[in-house]
Amino acid sequence: MAEPFGMAQAGAGRRKCDMVATVLNGFLNELIVANTVAQRDGTTEVRPRAEVVVLGYEGISVGPVLQSGLPGQAFIGLPELQMNPFDIERRRRTEIDDTGQEIEITVPFPVWVKAKAGGGTPMCMALEQARDLAQEWATNHPDSYPPVIINVTDGVASDGDPSELARQISEIRTNDGHALLFNVHITDFNLAPVTYPVSSEELPADEYARLLFDISSEIPESSRQLLRSLLNKDIQPGARGIIFNGDAASVRQMFVFASVPATQPLNVHE
Repeated sequence: MAEPFGMAQAGAGRRKCDMVATVLNGFLNELIVANTVAQRDGTTEVRPRAEVVVLGYEGISVGPVLQSGLPGQAFIGLPELQMNPFDIERRRRTEIDDTGQEIEITVPFPVWVKAKAGGGTPMCMALEQARDLAQEWATNHPDSYPPVIINVTDGVASDGDPSELARQISEIRTNDGHALLFNVHITDFNLAPVTYPVSSEELPADEYARLLFDISSEIPESSRQLLRSLLNKDIQPGARGIIFNGDAASVRQMFVFASVPATQPLNVHE
């Protein structure tokens, strides 16, 4: 994840780990904003409509990496996340002013995950921990939308074949359906991303890309319709939750799509 993206991709020239951290932090902030509602007294409240775990894996280690000021917690709810960023950076953003001119403004950017890159890809160990966490969550929330696991990787699993663990994850369920495992493969190919294919034949002749296709969950029909609206493109029945050669734009879209149940409008009257 320390290598830069190719010049044909969104995020060109940046380190892969920096891109993923920036996209993830931005997404977490969006998720909090989407679940913030105004109260009658003029204050705001963040609704606890999702809990988040972020696992990092490298070398022979796997563990939570949300640096939220809440040590020892795997699952972190949106209100706690909003109140406990690791840092708030000042970043510059280009906007258009009232006269139509581009201007740069400085905006606060909450940070919960710091970029880090190391050697080794213990994906099986990471999926095993994700499986156990998903099972724990599903057991404690039987009537909720099932857990969604997004695995972002730039390399071949260095600790075995993840197929059996993916099967075990797919058997976890709540009363609303089975757990979903989606994969984002970040590569060194200087090509546009391949998103949500129906067949592994849509992917390059890359053995590992096809393995990730095989272990990725099929997108449920209701979610497929939402994904079509989000991307403004046709998503065929049977499409898998996998992005090959992911870049900044496609990774963000995956995060947003996976969080749709937690970002739908609330019918709440205070």
